[in-house]
Amino acid sequence: MLRVAFIRRVTLYHLAGLFVVTGLGDLPWPRVGLYIPLGLLAALLIGLDVWRILRRGQPNESTVSSMFLPLIGVLAGWTLHEMIWLGWPCFAPLIGVGCAALFTLIAGRDFSFVGAMLVCQILSSVVLAAWSVHFNLDPRYAATALAANAIYLFYFEYDLASLLARRRRGEELGAVVDLYRDIFNIFGYILRVWRHWRKHKIWEAVR
Repeated sequence: MLRVAFIRRVTLYHLAGLFVVTGLGDLPWPRVGLYIPLGLLAALLIGLDVWRILRRGQPNESTVSSMFLPLIGVLAGWTLHEMIWLGWPCFAPLIGVGCAALFTLIAGRDFSFVGAMLVCQILSSVVLAAWSVHFNLDPRYAATALAANAIYLFYFEYDLASLLARRRRGEELGAVVDLYRDIFNIFGYILRVWRHWRKHKIWEAVR
């Protein structure tokens, strides 16, 4: 039940953060193009990734990381504003994460990441399809919304499951920061694979 409570809190915090980011995206930001706010957001998240690596296991790592949540939200909202101007269906992930939050509240001790993935994918896809029909959205826009929701929901559930291995009770806000910065984990994963190959001499010729 401690794990379920942790999952529930992180999911609800992340959903609340997405609503805040969406609200910030509606503000009259100066039009500077996508690359400036996206670059600033990426630089911040990479910096927080480095901080986590340097302070891994230290009690102040999560506390310091969570202090940057407001700045992450502001830059994410600015980035969202530019993406909306470019015609991206940025509302779609809200549907998937909203379904995930509902699932965690209902499932209780029977919570399963596989079940959450399947049930929430189906439910959120039905909601988005009904939304698209009701508002007569362009088929390409609707298809992009469905794809964005599916990809984000898969990433969210996968990363949330991995957070259980490195986060503890009381580090929920640090886990929310992880959900933003873990998008860059692919680069760390490549480095770990390369080190593994070197350590075990996988690509060296057999003598």
